[in-house]
Amino acid sequence: MSKLSEKIRRAGQVESAPLGFGLGRPREAPASMLCLLRLDKEQSKKPEAADADAVILEGVAADRAGSVAKKLGDTLLGLRLEGGDRAAVAAARGAAADFVVLDAASPAEALLESGGVGLVLVADEWGDPELRTLAGLGLDAIVVGQMEEPFTLGRLLELRRLAVLSQTPLLVEVDPKIEASRLETLRESGVLGVILDGKSAAKLPALRKLVLSLPQRGKRKSEHSDALLPSLVGAGDYEEDDDDE
Repeated sequence: MSKLSEKIRRAGQVESAPLGFGLGRPREAPASMLCLLRLDKEQSKKPEAADADAVILEGVAADRAGSVAKKLGDTLLGLRLEGGDRAAVAAARGAAADFVVLDAASPAEALLESGGVGLVLVADEWGDPELRTLAGLGLDAIVVGQMEEPFTLGRLLELRRLAVLSQTPLLVEVDPKIEASRLETLRESGVLGVILDGKSAAKLPALRKLVLSLPQRGKRKSEHSDALLPSLVGAGDYEEDDDDE
């Protein structure tokens, strides 16, 4: 399991109230969404890169990314490999990348190198059967491009379809001026990470603060007690009823 996958899992957890009658020490609620930066080689030198949960590095050969990984410290490094083949994925792992970002045009053999490195896939125009097939690939996440305006209910439902049928968390590129209400709507649609373009890296602290200001998942004013996203958790535990008794 990649570290990105672990971070995504923690972000998707619903915090339960502490037991007992003691006042105890207040516990800081974890961020319910990850904050990522999409950078090229030059932008990776920006100080904000070290404060992101993860960086998606573009335009850098996998075998030359090791120096960038060292500069990032604890920040997770992901490599965007357009059409990345099996050798490129193996090289990314050797360069200390935590995950790679592939597209639908990548050779299928790239999946054979998934051991020790996370796999993130760029969204394509998939139908329902293809989305259901994705659930068995063990992907860390699916990257969705920036949502076009206006962000209508129809677009929200499309995000929800992508998340539910693929049983995979979503990462969505957002405008640096995004508002808290939009972030919450994205989160409840299956988005567990938001991505800023490197040109807006200076906006990362403000975005992280906005994420931390969101109400707890499932604690909205509506009468529904559980959020939409937990339906993605434990999907593999479903068993069909035996009708042949």
